[in-house]
Formats: sequence, structure tokens, C-alpha cells
Amino acid sequence: MSKRLIAVIGTGFAPTGGHIAPELIRLQAASDFQPQLFEPRYNAFPATQFDRALSMIGNVDAGIQAAQAGAIGIFINTFGDYGLDELRAAVRVPVVGAGEAAMAIAATLGRRFAIVTIWPKTMQFIFDDRIDQCGMRPHCSEVISILDDNELPEPGGAMVPIEQMRAGQSTIVNRIIESARGAIDRGADTILLGCTCMAPIAGELAQRLPVPVVEPMTAGYKFTETLVSLRISQSAIAFPSASAQRLGAFDALITGASIKVDTSDCPACIIAEE
Repeated sequence: MSKRLIAVIGTGFAPTGGHIAPELIRLQAASDFQPQLFEPRYNAFPATQFDRALSMIGNVDAGIQAAQAGAIGIFINTFGDYGLDELRAAVRVPVVGAGEAAMAIAATLGRRFAIVTIWPKTMQFIFDDRIDQCGMRPHCSEVISILDDNELPEPGGAMVPIEQMRAGQSTIVNRIIESARGAIDRGADTILLGCTCMAPIAGELAQRLPVPVVEPMTAGYKFTETLVSLRISQSAIAFPSASAQRLGAFDALITGASIKVDTSDCPACIIAEE
């Protein structure tokens, strides 16, 4: 029996130019599933709200491409869930975002989770958006940023602190541990890692902390497998299907092809005029 294809949008770190899903996802994948990487054709580091919108375009385009390639589930491998709602309206297969899924899991393991993220406070808007949009404000005690603003890599620059963290470099890992312990002292009973790039150190954190540690890459991917296995997808009432004629707009935005301007009237306005 052929394995069921689940698309993984993005590596959680630097693009690879290939189709091999991150190792930690492959290790967690059930035997009847085949996770495959679908990297966005357009990438933008979401350092600002504007860049987040560009990331959304790349992710939605990648998800549409994945569905057309036969994926029966799509996992957006970033805590920011860029393009999650838009992609749910574009395809009928289940679409899961790492941030939303991980917060849902964390909220079932305890009463108050703290998000500990490698990213600096200038990117707080990403977490505020996901916490509020997912209704998790009562469950989230705080968001702790590990890096200072001046440690954020310049566009196109080497992501040295993140590379050190992923390699298990003790200085930055210890900074994360101490921040998590501080959150626990202030009332958090669960720690949620605020970036899928933090996946390589999740095991060590779980061993050194006295509370559950939720890692969004593997948690979100397994959540996707669960929805596929249960044959459950997003509600068509919550996410009405997009017009098939408009799905090509994302491809056109990325390739530079011309986009046919939609000049149709608003259906509600037409009814009102009558």
C-alpha cells in the first residue's frame, strides 16, 4: 500500500532546495505516512508585519502546489502559521499550523503555558497575533524572548545565535533553560517553544525542566496526521472555499505573470441596491 502524502511547508530553519522533510518529522512519522517538504517559492523572513504578509503569500502558494501534487494533509511548519486561514479556504484537505496546534496541546497539559522563543521582542507581534486569534490569551502566562534586538541577524546575514542553539551550544541553551525556569517560578506549568527552529534542543529542555515541554514542529506534524487519520478537515462554514478561478493569483504574484483583474460587483451590494 502506498504511503499517504503529508506536505510540510518550510524546514523551520534555512531553505534546503530539496523535498526531504526535516529529520525530526521523519522520525516521528507513522509508517503509513510520507512527509514531504514543499518549500515556498517565495521566502521572506517575517521580521515585520509587512514581511509576514509576504511569508503568507509564499506559504499559500506552496500549499496549493502541494494539494495539486496529491497531499492529503498540509502542515505549515512555523509558529507564526503564516497563511493558515487563507490556505484552509484554498484547499479542502486538512491544514494545520505549528503555532495553533502546539498551543492547543499545551493548553491540555496544564492551566498556564509560557512561550519561550529565540526571537527578540521586536517580533512580539507574531505571538500576540497567534495567541489572540487562537483564543489562547487566558492560557498563556507570558512570552519570553531569548535574543536581544541587536542579536537579530541582518537580512541575508548569518543566523549565528540560532545555529549555535541548534548545535546545542551550552551558553544559549542555558539562557533558554534559565528563562523557562523563571516562567515556571512566575506560575507557568507548561513550556511551549516559540519557534520550530528550536526543535533540536527540545529533548534536552524536557530533561532539565520539571514541566512538560511542547515543541511545535513535531507536535504540529503529528496533529496533522491525526486529522488525516480521523478524516476530519476544516469547516467549510468557517473557511468558505475560494473561487477556483482565483487560486492561480498566488502563482501569478510569484512568477510575475499578469493577473486578471476581478471587476465583479459585491454580491451584498447588488442585493442591497435591489
